[in-house]
Order: sequence, then structure tokens, then C-alpha cells
Amino acid sequence: MKFLFTSLLILLICFQGISQTQGAQSIFSTGVSGCYSDYYITFHDRGAYEIPDGEHEAVLVVINQGKSECYMAKANVKNGQLVSPTTIQKADGTYIPVARMFKALDQDWLEEQDLETLYTITDGMSNVFQTQEKYHVRLFFHTFIHPDHGGNKKAPPANVLLKSDGM
Repeated sequence: MKFLFTSLLILLICFQGISQTQGAQSIFSTGVSGCYSDYYITFHDRGAYEIPDGEHEAVLVVINQGKSECYMAKANVKNGQLVSPTTIQKADGTYIPVARMFKALDQDWLEEQDLETLYTITDGMSNVFQTQEKYHVRLFFHTFIHPDHGGNKKAPPANVLLKSDGM
């Protein structure tokens, strides 16, 4: 009886943990095809310099139904935060406001966000925004990414590094 009760308790805890994990699972943890993953992983691994005030070239990633497309854009920054307007580059080299592509941020989504940090840029990346059309959008400030210094240097074996020097 004790074994049965313990087994049921363990199963209940496992199912509860799994259901909470799936419910809180981000669309980005399940994988996004296209350019997003490469940009995100690189920026996450390397980080970026602080973005100074002004207008800067950026990569605008638009994610819809698990697929991403990347576009050249320009974004304005003030005190480490995005400010309007953000523009997207057209094929002829001109820029138009992103507001022409997306009406506005999703109001239900916006109500759940921390407005103090929503527009903050971290490691050269904006937060992910959700539009009324249910697109997800993120900016990467590629000109400020830290240089690639290659992988971590491996340590030599202990018997080589810790040679006895006769002491």
C-alpha cells in the first residue's frame, strides 16, 4: 500500500511538472526555421557593446508560424532603449516606417509586459514584440556585436600543465 501511494505521488508530481513546462514553453524554444536562430545564438554567445544614442542599422526579424525572415532596417536608440521610428529598407534602398507593415503591438500582449523594460536593448538585441497580426518581431544591432574570438582554449592535460619543478 505504501509503495502504491508513493508511486502515485511521484507520477502526479511528474505530470504536474510536465504540464507546467509545456504551458510555459516559449514558441522560440521549439525552434524557428529561417534566419532567427543563427542571429539569436550568435548574439547570445558573443554579446554586444552598448548601443549609443542615435539611428543605427539593424536586422529586423519577423517570425510567423515558426518561420523567420530577416530584413535590413534602421532603429533609433535613446538611453539604451528603442524609440520611434523604426524603418525597414525596401529593395530600392529607401526606408519606410515599420508601422506601414504592422498596425501596432498586440494590446492584450502589451498589457502583460513590463513597460519599464519593454524597449530595453540587451546584448545588441531588442525584446521580442508581438503585433496585432500575431507576428513576432525582434531587432539585432549587428554593427555592435562583440568580435568572434573563436572557441574556448582547451587546457593541456594535468601532467603537462602541472609539471613537477623539483620542489
